[in-house]
Amino acid sequence: MKNNIKSMKFLFIFCIFLFSFNSLAKLQMKKKGIPVEHLPATIVEDLESGTMNYIRNQQCFVTSHRTFYDKNLSMNHVDINAACVGVNPNKKINWDHPAIPANAQIKKIHVVGKDLSEEVHSNLKRGKTVVLVEKLAYYNRSHKNYRENEYFYYK
Repeated sequence: MKNNIKSMKFLFIFCIFLFSFNSLAKLQMKKKGIPVEHLPATIVEDLESGTMNYIRNQQCFVTSHRTFYDKNLSMNHVDINAACVGVNPNKKINWDHPAIPANAQIKKIHVVGKDLSEEVHSNLKRGKTVVLVEKLAYYNRSHKNYRENEYFYYK
C-alpha cells in the first residue's frame, strides 16, 4: 500500500514538473521574440485562383533568410532575400560560376506552405545557397497587396 502511495506521489509530482516545464518553455519562446509576420490573409487563395502574375524559371542565390512562426509556434513560412536570374530550363545551369548581372536586384521571396517552408528551411540550414524556382508569384501594381520586389513561392 505504501509503495502505491509513493508511486502516486511520484507520478503527481512528475506530471506537475512536465506541465511547468512545458509552460515555461512556451513563455521563453514568446519572450525571445520569435519572429511573427502576417502575410495577406488571401495569399493562398490568390496563388491558387490565378489572380497573381508569375515570373518563371528563376535561379535564386540566397543572401539571407528568416523563418516565421504562427502563434502556436509552428513554422508558418520562410522569407528569403535573394538575387534571382532567369534561366533556360533546356540548357545546363552553371552552378559553380553563375552569371549574375551586376544590376541584379535583391528580391524578397515568401516561401508559403508548411511542407515547402520546412523543406526550404532544412536545405538552407544545411548550407544550400541556391534555390531553383519554377515560378514566382507576385501581385500586380494595381493590387492592394502589391509591394515592389516581393514574390511568393508556393507549390
